[in-house]
Amino acid sequence: MKRRAIIGLGISCLLASCAHQGQSSLPGMAWSLNHAEGEGAKLAYGQPQSDNVLIMMTCQPKSGQVLVSMTAPMDAPSDAINLASKRHNSRLAAEATPGMGEGAVYVEAKAPVTDPALASFAATGDLSVVANGRKAPMPVRGSERGAVNGFFASCRA
Repeated sequence: MKRRAIIGLGISCLLASCAHQGQSSLPGMAWSLNHAEGEGAKLAYGQPQSDNVLIMMTCQPKSGQVLVSMTAPMDAPSDAINLASKRHNSRLAAEATPGMGEGAVYVEAKAPVTDPALASFAATGDLSVVANGRKAPMPVRGSERGAVNGFFASCRA
């Protein structure tokens, strides 16, 4: 439950900030990779060394599947997670859990690692969440490239 609340707050802030200020990303946010016994690989975009996570991707080793988790504003459609990477867009069918705080819902979607937007993200480091017609970019910088590569290498079947 704590993870859901944190993800919710984070993604709501990201979308609001990017839409309001026209920023390409939020300062202090980074991609990180964690491996937890029994939970598989976790790739998260958020503030390092904190629970402030904006989007999380998880997978079991060699499963070929990725679970994408985030919180969406109540006024955004919660039946899908929309991702964009370079010229590739994906609409991932999602399940929503209401009650993640005022004005937000927790959304999860499964996708194969071969999904066009995820595959492009793995190859290029370019990823945005699209909500209400606005993109919230989450760029991969420098050493974060290793985390993204490691995550997708762990997930591939």
